[in-house]
Amino acid sequence: MRAVLCERQGPPEEMKVIDLPDPVAVPGEVVVRLHACGLNHRDVWIRQGLYARIKLPCVLGSDGAGVVESGDPAWVGKRVVLIPGEKWGPNPSVQGKDYLILGMPRQGTMAQKVAVPVSMLVELPAQVPFNDAAALPVAGLTAYRALVTRGGLVKGEHVLVTGIGGGVATLSMLFAQALGAQVSVTSGSEEKLAKARELGAIAAVSYKADGWEKELVKQAGRPPSLIIDGAGGDGLNVLIAAAAPAGRLVLYGATRRSPSSLDMARIFFKQIDIRGTTMGTDDEFRAMVDLVARERVKPVIDKVFPLEQAVEANRLLEASEQMGKILLDCN
Repeated sequence: MRAVLCERQGPPEEMKVIDLPDPVAVPGEVVVRLHACGLNHRDVWIRQGLYARIKLPCVLGSDGAGVVESGDPAWVGKRVVLIPGEKWGPNPSVQGKDYLILGMPRQGTMAQKVAVPVSMLVELPAQVPFNDAAALPVAGLTAYRALVTRGGLVKGEHVLVTGIGGGVATLSMLFAQALGAQVSVTSGSEEKLAKARELGAIAAVSYKADGWEKELVKQAGRPPSLIIDGAGGDGLNVLIAAAAPAGRLVLYGATRRSPSSLDMARIFFKQIDIRGTTMGTDDEFRAMVDLVARERVKPVIDKVFPLEQAVEANRLLEASEQMGKILLDCN
């Protein structure tokens, strides 16, 4: 099979498209012939040495959808999307110490085929195309848990999603709308803000502008009661200021690291909840796929590259210029 092997830490050029032996399913596993693979910043962080317990060389990639080719007879021939993690553990509130994400150390989805445990399979509803499915796993699971499990989203409320354009942010917007919320967004790109307005954002402002939080509330007509953020940094204090009293901030990442200070007085006087989240359980993944199928949610896909152009695809991902997900065609 053809696969993308990340040989060592470094630039995207360290990822080589090579021939590898086809995977073989052991008992309890299947081999999936992948139709499409979605890229995530996890792949970038591994390559840049910013991830825990890195073991290279390895085929990266955590998102995939395809058809079961061999293994458990009950699954052979079925269209599937892969749950991107395994061994969450017994407590649905937090992942256990043995939790693993697909694509290091286990071979990932930047390949024509992958062997995975049956427990990582979800049958793909007929109305969901392979490309849409491949755009879902990591970002969709993260977005669903942030909104529903950790965020406690209520129909009709105003949700602010920061940094629109990234996979998690874009799916958070679509899922929140599908669940009956109004959504506003921020971005540093006017092009992405315009696209978000086309997708139904009730407010869209640049976080580069002074006092953007006041403009957002003016456009939306009310402050957000739920905020989904993956950046952190000193902008966290602006989000606290923007939030409605008793608002909830759900943080799924920290691309801008930790804030240099935190407005503690505003947090407790406004009764603000700050909650962390990462990935999600198998049950949350299944619920997310059900939501996509039931509400006909259409993920935003920026570009689909052939597997042979994996370096170019990862270069675009690293630049963070995309709107939505970047995919590899694994056929």
